[in-house]
Amino acid sequence: MGWKLILLLTLYLNSSPAFSQFGSSSDFPVASEFSIPVSPAFDLIGVNNALVARPGNIRDFKVDWAFKSWRLRPNLALQAQPVWEIFYNRRTLEKYQKSSLWMRTLSTLDLSAGTIEDDSQLRRLSFAAKITLYQQRDALLDARLFIESNAEFDERRRPVEESIDTLSRLIKLTPKSDKKDSLQLVLDQLRTQADILDLEQKRTNLEIASSYTKKFWNSSFVDVAFGRVFSYRNDTLLKLDLKGTGFAAWINASIGIGKKILITSLVRTVMLKDDFNGQQSSLWSGGLNFRYGSPKFNFFTEAVFTQTNNETVFANANVNLVQANSLTTSYGGDWRISRNVMLSYGVRVDYNRDFEFQTISPIAGIACMMR
Repeated sequence: MGWKLILLLTLYLNSSPAFSQFGSSSDFPVASEFSIPVSPAFDLIGVNNALVARPGNIRDFKVDWAFKSWRLRPNLALQAQPVWEIFYNRRTLEKYQKSSLWMRTLSTLDLSAGTIEDDSQLRRLSFAAKITLYQQRDALLDARLFIESNAEFDERRRPVEESIDTLSRLIKLTPKSDKKDSLQLVLDQLRTQADILDLEQKRTNLEIASSYTKKFWNSSFVDVAFGRVFSYRNDTLLKLDLKGTGFAAWINASIGIGKKILITSLVRTVMLKDDFNGQQSSLWSGGLNFRYGSPKFNFFTEAVFTQTNNETVFANANVNLVQANSLTTSYGGDWRISRNVMLSYGVRVDYNRDFEFQTISPIAGIACMMR
């Protein structure tokens, strides 16, 4: 009877749709974010195409490349959400859906680090932490979206679990022999099949969430962030020549209007220090961004006003670590090339406090989700 069970289980495994689709299930991650926002580390140092960055929650690892200085040396930022990755990046959504509001908020904690080099070979390094205090919609939290897929998953998963339990008990009762080794082999195959079903379920749920986020791409968010930034020169391999340091805190809030409009606001304060003479400066910035489009293409225009207790900081490249000016306007857009890659582009125009033209800068960047 034992050998008949092995034969039946083997036939079941070979005929199972989930087992036969093993190769196709390796690409299970699907976009579940409403947008691909710029890394907070890049947002802090002002090298993204929009100074008023879109708030958002990525739930994955991301790399940003910036092309503000147009040099071949890489200007990049790395971004991750460790709490989500450790506690909630599971094959099913049950743990996340049953967690408390505090833990779901904590799961949006976002850590990033970035570095750029300007045309004078002055390099800036930034670190930032961001958390989402409010999100109008959370596709992964809406259990109604997944009722049908979860029911189908349970129907497919139950017989596999029952077979694993039956075979596990049989192995315990079977003396060590070649037959027991064969039973163990079949058990391993069953467990592999269970893992494949789990992966397919995650892929299915994320596909559902992806359709949801495309429909509501301009949902409202509120993000709060903190960061540190440094400017320095690498005169030698053993010496880090600090020029300026800074600490910043800011809040981004967005609200959607209809299906095509997103309005985003920014309030930021920055404390800067000139490491050469010890002089300290403070900056207060406020801005508004108007964005129009769709989840694939959208265009924006924005204005950011900055007040400071030391006007000379705007002209000091060593200390103006956040690329601020009295008035800055930007125009550009985002093109989501694929679910994992977004191209950002724009033109930034700076004015002094008398609204006289100062500089104009083209900016481009690429964001890549590491799925």
